[in-house]
Amino acid sequence: MVTSLLIAQDKVDFSKLDSKRIESTPTVKWEQFGPGGSGNNYHIYWHPTDPNTVYQGPNMGNSYRSTDKGETYEGIMDPDGPSYKTRRRGPVEIYAPEFSRQDENFGICTIEDANFIYFTSDKGKTWKINDLVRAQLENIHINTIKVDPTDDNIWYLGSGNIRDSNHFFHTYKHPHGVFGSKKKVGVAGQNKDVNSNYGHQARIWKSTDKGQTWKNITPKGIETKAQITRIFVHPDQPQTVFAGTTYGFYKSENGGKSWKKKVKNGMDNDIIRSMDMYYDASSKKVIFYAIDLVKYIPNGNTITYNGGIYKSEDEGESWVNINSNMPINKAILKNPSIQKGYYKFALGKWFGVTAKEAKELYPKAPNELMHSVSMIRVNPVNPNHLLVINNYKSQFTFPGGMLWRSDDGGKHWYVTLRNGKDWNGRDKAHWEARNNPTKINVDWIGQDEWEERDPYDRKAGAVAEFNSDGSTIMYQVAKVVCVSNDNGDTWLENDEKETKAGNHHWVGAGNSNLPGEEIVQDERIKDHIYLCAGENSIFKTTNDGDLVRKGAQAVYKISIPNKENPKECSVGSMAIDPKDVNHMYALHFRQAYFGQLMETKDGGQNWAPKGRIFEPTDFGNPLNMIIHQSHLRIDPVETEHLYFVIPKKRVVHNVKFKGGKFKDFGIYRSQDGGKTFDIINQGLPKNGHVQKIEFDPENKSDLYAAVMGTTKQEGGLFLLNKKKSIWEKVDLPKGIVSVHDIHFSKDNKMYITAGTFDGSNKHGGLWVRTKGQWKQIIPYKFASLVTTAKYNSNIILAAIPSDDTMGMMNPGIYRSLDAGKTWKKINTGNIQSDRINALEIDYHKKGVYYCSTYGAGYYIAKDEEVK
Repeated sequence: MVTSLLIAQDKVDFSKLDSKRIESTPTVKWEQFGPGGSGNNYHIYWHPTDPNTVYQGPNMGNSYRSTDKGETYEGIMDPDGPSYKTRRRGPVEIYAPEFSRQDENFGICTIEDANFIYFTSDKGKTWKINDLVRAQLENIHINTIKVDPTDDNIWYLGSGNIRDSNHFFHTYKHPHGVFGSKKKVGVAGQNKDVNSNYGHQARIWKSTDKGQTWKNITPKGIETKAQITRIFVHPDQPQTVFAGTTYGFYKSENGGKSWKKKVKNGMDNDIIRSMDMYYDASSKKVIFYAIDLVKYIPNGNTITYNGGIYKSEDEGESWVNINSNMPINKAILKNPSIQKGYYKFALGKWFGVTAKEAKELYPKAPNELMHSVSMIRVNPVNPNHLLVINNYKSQFTFPGGMLWRSDDGGKHWYVTLRNGKDWNGRDKAHWEARNNPTKINVDWIGQDEWEERDPYDRKAGAVAEFNSDGSTIMYQVAKVVCVSNDNGDTWLENDEKETKAGNHHWVGAGNSNLPGEEIVQDERIKDHIYLCAGENSIFKTTNDGDLVRKGAQAVYKISIPNKENPKECSVGSMAIDPKDVNHMYALHFRQAYFGQLMETKDGGQNWAPKGRIFEPTDFGNPLNMIIHQSHLRIDPVETEHLYFVIPKKRVVHNVKFKGGKFKDFGIYRSQDGGKTFDIINQGLPKNGHVQKIEFDPENKSDLYAAVMGTTKQEGGLFLLNKKKSIWEKVDLPKGIVSVHDIHFSKDNKMYITAGTFDGSNKHGGLWVRTKGQWKQIIPYKFASLVTTAKYNSNIILAAIPSDDTMGMMNPGIYRSLDAGKTWKKINTGNIQSDRINALEIDYHKKGVYYCSTYGAGYYIAKDEEVK
């Protein structure tokens, strides 16, 4: 009876797709592969009592858990959950998780961009949202969560956005903090565009029933804009509660019924950016460490500063400055690479002027200057072992050391993670004079091209955390996480492992934050496929992942232009010459070679520029522009003819168009092997958005185009015969106004995905054309991708994506083994199953599927039902 029930649930009833949760079949399980990390990660949290368990919330909409100190990770979002935008899939970019000290499995967390509260009863493996709690919290974002260590019925929440380091900033005009973007905040004449509150209100809440209901216990008289930086409960006197805020330090001795603000306490500014507490169980004493905002202060034609690192040994009654030797001296400050950040961010953004204006106002370098540090942490088993972050990637400070350390409670500071040419070059003697080691002490593993690439590291990190027994430190830097097991003496990037020393074949840890793009196969190639990637060039699969973990899929990174001179680039599409598998082309949608077609004739070992599609500088500042160029296709007969698409809107979920004044969207063609291009849009809808082009494998002179439309602006399916110059509309069943994907099966059937989110189930979903007749085989309002197996055309995969507004109940991947008669949902293991950018069935390995995702990299699955 149970077995038949499971079988019945496995078969999808598309009429109930918007009304009933559909569980995925367990016979298809997706496993993440490819490089780990590979994108910014501002959220790392260790479990407070389990030294092996850690949580990460990278910025591409992911959340992960590791139970082996970061050796491997698992996704902790619900693969079968509803649309991403509903936040019902779990804690997206997990934020501030806290766990009971009586039951290590019970915990509460929130997320970065909303006040949603989630509960776990299995140590964070799975989470459930509590909507009733959200209403009680007034739609105000939660910044910190703390449980009473003696009673897990009692919890505290504090509001704020201060840990959102990409959007929350401190400036000369707004020293207590302002919420906006790095481009707007601090730029002369643009402060009017900044939302300084972002709906924020200073709040502290308390629950006495394990988080089911909450009471507002906010200190009376607190400035409404105050960010609650962190809350602490005294482990020996749990009625004593502490709160560090951007408007001072507060203490309650009656569980939050009343609060006292500690004034004239020794801090310069009373703007607490970060805070940590050490508790000595034997003496029952607490020690606090805090960062009071470092302010840059005009002093004639130079500047001075105040604020910095503080320590309190009397529960916050008084504070002592322990900056000691942390400030950088003039000799190091004059380093040209440091000067650039000094004038652009430390002074320019802080004072709200341009870098040029800052240099004119303050041309004289100060004798010494403190970094505007942003986070402090104390080792939970050693009160003298401290870490301080100088986040010059996101905040208004300057380079020259990004992770500071003290081994003696702040009497002496030194930079504990070092990479860059100037540690043992220009500045070596200056650092040695400070008793600061200069040896490069980080092993980048899979990102080895970063080693000593710049004078100092190009990007800093935002977060460093000790595990519960102080034996391991995790620090996020640039696009990866580094781990130290020797107090910070040495660091290892452990997001991936090499299958064999020196071969550069990588198995990821399972915490990818990589923007996946197109997946490219070729029937002539049996041992690998290609994977296009945002910010990470191209990967190709290898067959030796088992050397790291059983069943693991490994990849090799193809560097452009070559391994000796790798550039950071974003490849959106590539194509393989039908006559030569070593001859390939690649298109780049941002970063290096943006707007440039690149070519290789040796299988990807060396690349060279071919033709230029557009000049990025013609449309604005190219630094952060994004113009997608997709579905590069080579004419199967006249191989010097190339075609691709530049869409303004894409049906798949990925970064939006940010191309400034660029307007030349549509279908591009080259008739000279990619040297020059023209646009061939005649006959296509004027405001349509071309999504896909594909040659008919039977009638090789026919090129088809899928055009996305709306109920007001019709798209459709279009055909261009190479002997003609105008696209002709292909007849479709009445009501289909938007087409998204085109696929030709091995048995000469044509498939399209179609629909609009506000349309009818009759006019969307998946359609197949056989002998000129169309048939709907997924009766649903919307589908995005489709593919079939080369070895068995009855095997079909299709994707239904998230909708940004409607909150779809069952987005994801669907599979049929009987040519579309019956379907099963196959999301198991894939935390971004609702945001699939590419979907493929291996041409040669039966039952092996691949997909690329918006921001969780690549997944591979083995279908147990395919033999």
